[in-house]
Amino acid sequence: MPKSDISLILQRFGRQMGLYSQVVIAIALVICMSMAALGYWVNAYIRNVEVESAADASAVYMNIIFEPVLRGVERRGTLPPHVERQLDELLMRHTHETAIETAVIWWQDGTVAYSTDKRLTGRQMSSDQLDAAFGGQVVAELMENLTDHGARRQERLGQPLLEIYVPLSDRDSGVVTAVGEFYQNAAELQAQMNRVAARIWGVVGLTTALMLTLLILTATRARRIVRAQQDELRHRLDISQQLARQNADLRQAAETAKLEAIKVNEDLLTRIGADLHDGPLQLLGLIVLRLSGLASGRAEEDAVARERQKTAELAARTMQELRNLAYGLSIPELDGLTVPETLSLAISRHESQTGTTVSRRLGKLPARLSEPARICLYRIVQESLNNAFRHAGGRDQQVRAETRDGEIELVISDAGPGLQPEGAKAPQNGNGMPGLGLPGLARRLQTLGGRLDASSEPGRGTTITARLPVDAG
Repeated sequence: MPKSDISLILQRFGRQMGLYSQVVIAIALVICMSMAALGYWVNAYIRNVEVESAADASAVYMNIIFEPVLRGVERRGTLPPHVERQLDELLMRHTHETAIETAVIWWQDGTVAYSTDKRLTGRQMSSDQLDAAFGGQVVAELMENLTDHGARRQERLGQPLLEIYVPLSDRDSGVVTAVGEFYQNAAELQAQMNRVAARIWGVVGLTTALMLTLLILTATRARRIVRAQQDELRHRLDISQQLARQNADLRQAAETAKLEAIKVNEDLLTRIGADLHDGPLQLLGLIVLRLSGLASGRAEEDAVARERQKTAELAARTMQELRNLAYGLSIPELDGLTVPETLSLAISRHESQTGTTVSRRLGKLPARLSEPARICLYRIVQESLNNAFRHAGGRDQQVRAETRDGEIELVISDAGPGLQPEGAKAPQNGNGMPGLGLPGLARRLQTLGGRLDASSEPGRGTTITARLPVDAG
């Protein structure tokens, strides 16, 4: 199978496994590799200790046997025949006790002075193990670590061997003058080390199994706790989302109620205007007609005539005021008008009622807007221009409107005296605007998501700025 297919399969397998499985497998691998390394190290350490212990014991034993025999023997060439026979007898006698298969004695120059394998006697050979033994170190090699000639002996004998190099010192001077090389049957030693290794790996395996079991139990419990917390969080999230939807519905209902209140208020104003027109205005008109008729139809005294004439004029002015009031309250003409047409209607009505001139500059405006928003714009222009006429005499009245950053910006200004210092104590709303009409308009704008600001300085006039989102209402 190509490597790309194998990597693709591993990637798919990794995606299918959850985070829990990946973490558990990763920790399990770390535990297994750590325990395997620990077991290998402990086994190797104990193996070395046992080999060194066996070698030290054999070295002491061989020193006890060989040292008396070699005392006084010249340390060169081969051993005298009688010494060689004596060594053969000693080794034959202690073979069962020491399990020694072969023995070799080396002189300092690398000459084989004695060997149970008579073919090696007299030869000269060298090895690292021999040099280390002449340096005073007991060297032991087991099975696969044997020297070349030791490996050949092991292969010929067909059994595991322990190769030991023992430094043989002169009793008087303490100097290493010879080295004894022994090949000991290591079958029992190997069996013992195998038993120890089996115990070590058994303990390591049991410990690893316990650790993995504890890991799985802990991870499973943690997974259950996490899942329970996740379920709880999902439940709380569902509740939060439900509450958010309910809050959104309540906000929508509140906005709808505000818009409905605006509409009801406009309907109420329209009815009041109609009632004023159809009721008191008609009666006042009848009174004016009768007073005018009485004054012209009869000859009376001049004082009474003049009094009646004044009464007729007063009634006419009252009727005009009521007509203006009814005219301002009722605005059924807004139906179907665009935003520029709505603003123009408010300006034109003000000009016709007050006889003043209003400068207008209407920029780019949306053609369509919700009815509450259009009514709100109309009322702002109406109220602001009325205030400009009442407090500034209608001097330099200006209306500017345009769309900017998704909002309709409406600015009404005049060149009147502005707010006088003594007028600072007049009732004001939260934006610092005097009077009672503008605060109501400010609240209406806030309902639609807009805002109303007023700025005025003594002698520099007043500016009303309204901003209303295009999607208001």
